[in-house]
Amino acid sequence: MGSSSQIKEFFKNQTVFLTGGSGFLGKILIEKLLRECEDIKKIYVLIRPKKEKTPEQRFQDLFSYPCFDLLKSKHINPLQKVSLVHGDCNEPFLGLTEQDVAILLKETTCVIHAAANVKFDQPLKEAAYYVRATRDLLELAKKMLNLRVFVFVSTAFSNCVHSHITEQFYEPPMKPEKLLQLVDILDDDTLQAITPQFLNTWPNTYVYTKSISENLIKTIGADLPITIVRPAIVISTIAEPMPGWIDNFYGVVGISAGAALGVIRSMNANPNSRAQLVPVDYVSNCVLAAAWKRENSVTTTIYNFVGHENNQITWGQYMKVIEQQGWKVPSEKVLWYFWFKVRKNRLWHKFCVFFLHTVTAYMVDFVLLCLRRPTLAVEKYRRLNTTLDLLAYFGMKSWKFDDRNVMELWNDMNDADKIQFCFNMENIDFIDYGYHLVRGARSYLFNESLDTIPKAERRLRVLCVAHYTLLGVFWYILFKFIMFFVSLFF
Repeated sequence: MGSSSQIKEFFKNQTVFLTGGSGFLGKILIEKLLRECEDIKKIYVLIRPKKEKTPEQRFQDLFSYPCFDLLKSKHINPLQKVSLVHGDCNEPFLGLTEQDVAILLKETTCVIHAAANVKFDQPLKEAAYYVRATRDLLELAKKMLNLRVFVFVSTAFSNCVHSHITEQFYEPPMKPEKLLQLVDILDDDTLQAITPQFLNTWPNTYVYTKSISENLIKTIGADLPITIVRPAIVISTIAEPMPGWIDNFYGVVGISAGAALGVIRSMNANPNSRAQLVPVDYVSNCVLAAAWKRENSVTTTIYNFVGHENNQITWGQYMKVIEQQGWKVPSEKVLWYFWFKVRKNRLWHKFCVFFLHTVTAYMVDFVLLCLRRPTLAVEKYRRLNTTLDLLAYFGMKSWKFDDRNVMELWNDMNDADKIQFCFNMENIDFIDYGYHLVRGARSYLFNESLDTIPKAERRLRVLCVAHYTLLGVFWYILFKFIMFFVSLFF
């Protein structure tokens, strides 16, 4: 008889309070808990109003995502075990009502704090709200009568100013109390003006405040059963609940999609630097395994989940895989032939961005203006270029990560858990994974059915011919100009 899952046994009859449940990772956590841990008692999900939708509407929309289709095929009704909690991490004490606080204090046994605003260009005040939310949630956790574990989802880059990042706490760039005092005292304009001085060598407010939040875990949460999971760059699922599922255009996924459509043509990165990419379902499994392991630990453990040292992929290799797989499952929405390069030299990258992005955008908007249609290219390329600039820091730098705790966690799991809660990336085939990344973006971001692939392939071949014809004409004209000027002087 095979061994039974220890992780499933841990979550039996447990009540989980989850922040960030409507986010990318949050959806996968909910789906995994409901599908694998069928004896879980309850999942409370914190949801705020957004984009003219009430929390109730967003809660109903949550289960319409394709990632829950497998659950539905197994006739598992999420609403039987998942309950909405009105709240907002942007509000003091998470915007919770007294009634909800009383329920959470009485029933919660596991807290998974995965809420985050992953926009790198968010103002410091907005980013600081999540520091306050972490502080307030820790204070709430201290009063929970039956708390077994508190998992804080951070980021592998929370201490990115260091080239060697261990699985330990670091001194924050600013004490949490001081940051929260400043954002309360200073007006938005003043705070925005002095933000660069605060950040100093930190690339953005997201990682800056994640480091500060970790300090709260160390201090306020010192007596709580806490564990920290630091995932690297989180991208599409590799296996569960289906390969290639994705629900957003943020970060690397957006750049990859833009490159596949022929819209983005340059990225400032070192092609030989390791791309710290991790599948979201593996991150979810690591979080749940870390929760199980914490109950048998006496100290806070930090997990740098950054992939496997023996199976790495560089930025150059990653974009090559995207290009190759783009030919197998091209999008109908492709606008031009794939002509994307990873460029290490920032000046050369900027030069290419100007001519291949900015100039192209103005040409497109000029045509739209002549056709009396709304212009859009210049503004969209402005946003794309801003995103490229924000990601350049992570594409150009290299880090050495210690992940001994992750390896020990994996080795401590039994055979059943290694199958049901897999997060070992040692044997990942990145070419096969890349295929599902591209196919998933096509299906879940562009909403295209697979039966349109032949039409998209024909379109891509036409654009390929047009692309190289245009290049040939350009180089021919340039050659003629050079020869003309040579003849004038020689």
